[in-house]
Amino acid sequence: MKGNINHSVCKWCYDQISLEEFASCVKSMGITGIDLMEPKQWHILKKHGLISSMCKGAEISLTEGWNDKQYHDTLESSYLKHIDLVAAAGCTNLICFSGNRRTIDDETGMDNCVKGLKKIMGQAEKKGVIINMELLNSKIDHEDYMCDNSLWGFELCNRVGSSNFKLL
Repeated sequence: MKGNINHSVCKWCYDQISLEEFASCVKSMGITGIDLMEPKQWHILKKHGLISSMCKGAEISLTEGWNDKQYHDTLESSYLKHIDLVAAAGCTNLICFSGNRRTIDDETGMDNCVKGLKKIMGQAEKKGVIINMELLNSKIDHEDYMCDNSLWGFELCNRVGSSNFKLL
């Protein structure tokens, strides 16, 4: 392997295998990281020479996200803490979610996301952590999820205005 491509894999697809066994197998295949690992799991990855390629743990849930201001205080506190944890672990990516629309229109949700995310972006930039908003398909398996199309996501990136905020 030349090291030009760094593959990662999601553990949740393989729930029947312990993380310890999974990490050992993943490493033996030449995979460099496992996605969606929480801080309490990172020591196992480190033991096997792996990284958490997309960290998680700061979010409330897929459905309760940045588009709803009632969650901003909780999210801000959690993300600021996790940004520091991610940076200290030598990782760079932290996932986030828009949340479901419920009764929130797309423009209001966009504005809410921007206001909330801007409160954490300075810390993310300072620590070299990239906040990644996940795009999910609301028409098939994530009904009512707000960040469900690329154009909405691109506009969110433009309004947040940070090279440390990206779409997943």
